Amino acid sequence: MEPTTPTRSDQLLIENRGRLRVITLNRPDKLNALTLELHHQLQDAVLAAAMDPSVGAVALTGAGRGFCSGGDVKRSSESAARVPETQEQRADAVRRHGLTSRTLAGMPKPTIAIVNGVAAGSGMTLALACNIRVMARDAFMRTAYARIGLPGDLGISYFLMRLLGPAKAHEVLFLDEKISASECLALGLANRLFDDPVDALTLAMKLAEGPSVAFRHIKQNLAAAENGSLAEVIEREADATARCVRTHDVKEASLAFKEKRLPIFEGR
Repeated sequence: MEPTTPTRSDQLLIENRGRLRVITLNRPDKLNALTLELHHQLQDAVLAAAMDPSVGAVALTGAGRGFCSGGDVKRSSESAARVPETQEQRADAVRRHGLTSRTLAGMPKPTIAIVNGVAAGSGMTLALACNIRVMARDAFMRTAYARIGLPGDLGISYFLMRLLGPAKAHEVLFLDEKISASECLALGLANRLFDDPVDALTLAMKLAEGPSVAFRHIKQNLAAAENGSLAEVIEREADATARCVRTHDVKEASLAFKEKRLPIFEGR
C-alpha cells in the first residue's frame, strides 16, 4: 500500500501506511539525537497516535543510518548553561520526557521499533518501550549513560529489569558496552533481525491490520501478568475474552475461516 504524504517538520516525519502510523526521527546528520524540540514533537506525535482510532499500530524508526543516538549532549549542555535550574526543575523536565516511553509501552495498540542503526541512551530506551523491536543486522544498542556520568532515564531501568533480569540489567548499565543485533536477539532485547527495511514495515503493517480490540486486551493482560497472581490473570483473561467474543472482529474471523480467506478486522 502506498503511504500518504508525510507530515513534515525539520526534525520529525509522520506518515500513514494504511492503519500503520510511521513516526521517523529526522536528524540523520546527528544520528537522530534528541533535541528538546524533537523530543517534544515526538511526544506529541506518540500521544496523537495513541488517541487516533484510525491507527492500528505505531512504528518508530530513524532517518538515515541511525535509529536514535540518545540525547543531543552538546545542545543539552548549551541549554543548561543558559538556564539555571534547581534540582527539582531538572528532575521535572526528565520526568515529563518519560511520558513518551510510558505512552509507547502503554497505549492500547501495538508499538514496534524498527531499529535501523545505533540505538543508544534514550534512543535505546525508546526502542525498549515498544512492544516489539526489529533490528537491522548491523545495528546495535548501547545504554551510553554511564560514560557521561548519568544513571539512565525514561524508564530504562524498568525495561531492562523486565527484559533481562537483575544480573544482566546491572551488567548492561554498569559496563555500557555495545550490544550487537545478534546479541540483542539472543538476550531478548530484539524480537527479530531484518536485512531489508521493507520486511520490517511489512511486519508492522500486519500488526496494524490485526484485531485491535483483542490487541488492546492482550497488552492489558500482559501488563497485569507482570505482578499479578495466576488467579488474577485468569480472571482478567476471562473477562477480556467475554468482552471480545461478541465483537465484529471475532465474527469476521469466524466467517473468514469458513470462507478460507484472511479476515478483515475493523477494530470493533
